[in-house]
Amino acid sequence: MGAFSFEVTLARITGPEFIEFLWEKINTAPCQIAILAMILHVANYNVTARFEYNTRGFTKVLGKNAIYFYAVYLILSALVRDHFIHLAVAPDAGSLVLLPATVATVLGAVCFVSGALLNLWTLKSLGIKGMYNGDSFGFLFDAPVEDGPYQYFSDPQYVGTTLSLVGTGIYYQSVIGYVLAMDMYIIFWISVMFFEASFLTRKNMFVLT
Repeated sequence: MGAFSFEVTLARITGPEFIEFLWEKINTAPCQIAILAMILHVANYNVTARFEYNTRGFTKVLGKNAIYFYAVYLILSALVRDHFIHLAVAPDAGSLVLLPATVATVLGAVCFVSGALLNLWTLKSLGIKGMYNGDSFGFLFDAPVEDGPYQYFSDPQYVGTTLSLVGTGIYYQSVIGYVLAMDMYIIFWISVMFFEASFLTRKNMFVLT
C-alpha cells in the first residue's frame, strides 16, 4: 500500500492530483476497514450503554461488579479498533512526507504520548465507573466534573484519542493516518452531538463520559 506516495509541493497539494491521490488511499481496503472499526467501536459503547440503562442486562448476568467487566470489554473493543488502524497506517508510511524524518518521529511520539496521558488524566478524574459509562449502571455523579482535564475540554477522552491518532499519522508520515485522525474526530463529534448528549439529557446526567 505504501508503493504509491505523493511528492508534496504547494501547487500539487492544492490541485486535482492530490484529490485523486487521497481518493485512491481512502478506497483501499485497510483504510475502509479501519474507518468501519472506528464507527463500530463508537456504536458499540452507545448501544450497550443504552441496553444496560434500559434493561440492567449486564448487571443481572454479571452482578454488582458488572461495570468492571464492561470496562474491560470496552477497552478490548478499543484495542481491536486500534489494531485495524495500525494495519492501515503502518504499511502506508512515507506516503505523504511533510516533515523531516527526525522531526516527524519526535513530534509524532510527543502527540501520541500526550494523547495517552490525557486519557489517563481523564481516568484519574472520573475513575473506572465514570470513564466507562458507569452512569448507565447507576453510578451517578452528584455534580458536574470540573477538575482535571475537564477544566480545559468538555470531552477530554475523545481529544486524547484523536491526538494520539494524529501523532500516529505524523510518526508514519501517512496520508491514511491523517485521514483516519480526521475521521476519528468527526465520528466522536457526531456521537457527542447526536447520540450521547440526548441520551444524557434523558437520564438527567451531569457528566459526559
